[in-house]
Amino acid sequence: MYWIPIVAAAYLLLKRNNLTNQLKANNMANCTKLFLDFNKELEVTSSKIQKIKKARDNIKNKLVAHFENKSKYNLKGTWIQGSYKMGTMIRTKDDTCDLDLGVYFNQVDENVTSGTVMDQVSKAVEDVTSTTPSKKEKCIRIIYKGDFHIDLPIYHFNKEDHAHPNLATRNNGWNESDPKDFYIWFNDHSNLQQLKRIVRYLKAWSDNKKGKFPSGLAFSIWAVNHLVSNERDDIALYELLKEIKSDIDYSWYLEMPVVPYDDVCQKLTKEQKSSFSDAIESFIDDAKDAIESDNQLEASKLWQKHLGNKFPEGEDEDTDAKEALLRATSKSILSGSAYAQRSGRVSENTDGVKHKPHTNYGG
Repeated sequence: MYWIPIVAAAYLLLKRNNLTNQLKANNMANCTKLFLDFNKELEVTSSKIQKIKKARDNIKNKLVAHFENKSKYNLKGTWIQGSYKMGTMIRTKDDTCDLDLGVYFNQVDENVTSGTVMDQVSKAVEDVTSTTPSKKEKCIRIIYKGDFHIDLPIYHFNKEDHAHPNLATRNNGWNESDPKDFYIWFNDHSNLQQLKRIVRYLKAWSDNKKGKFPSGLAFSIWAVNHLVSNERDDIALYELLKEIKSDIDYSWYLEMPVVPYDDVCQKLTKEQKSSFSDAIESFIDDAKDAIESDNQLEASKLWQKHLGNKFPEGEDEDTDAKEALLRATSKSILSGSAYAQRSGRVSENTDGVKHKPHTNYGG
């Protein structure tokens, strides 16, 4: 078992290298405003949200009508879950999005298999759109072409018999799964609003890149596990990326924090893991250069390289230097040492007209 301390030592070394590779604290291009604007660009339009709500209500009505007289099933209702519920849903570069709508049964006859329940749900919604519902392993997918899709995971949950809901699978029976517990776990973070934004940035990065990336669920877990609050989203994202890279360099095992406690990265192939590792390393390098840049425009182009063209361009200037100049000008005005030049610029150059004393009522 000599390999255990060796692996542990290697992990600590990676963490130490991560800590020593700190940002330089001089003339960094502050892209906070750009990130907040980008977050707004990722929001699903209000018109599409209305379409989704209308589709959800139609699906609920179809389900109620279909199971109303079926004695082997006791439909409890539906519950919105996933990224929509958590506030991390994004509008993709193709202007699409998805909704997870859990279908819950209080009772299902013991002779009815999970696959049969899924078939019945599929039949209930078969004419909701012109496209035949897709039968996935763990859900029924309803496709609204070129607009969005709605996934229907199906649960059997009787509180007298079950500690947690049981998710129907097509080929593996009923499996414990508790999306409500995950929602509670996610929302327990101390800086929930920044957490949601950071997860949305990670999803936008995944959407912008070719190839299979870890799921939005994986990004959400990494974010909760490692996000350190910062007044700047760019720095918070950079630090999180480094933590994710350290994790996957040590182990790709990422446990679901609630039932069923499975590995959410287990389906990624060796090639997909290698590709993601290269992608995140490149992102980390460019993020560091962007944060340390003296020019906001140059920094924004580095962010665009990974986050896509929805990320706004910055100003072609040194924003830190501009802020320092404004602070210096404000100080000279308040101290009475400021002069107005012919150009209209305010400075301490005595060739101009001396400013009258000012009082700062703003604190």
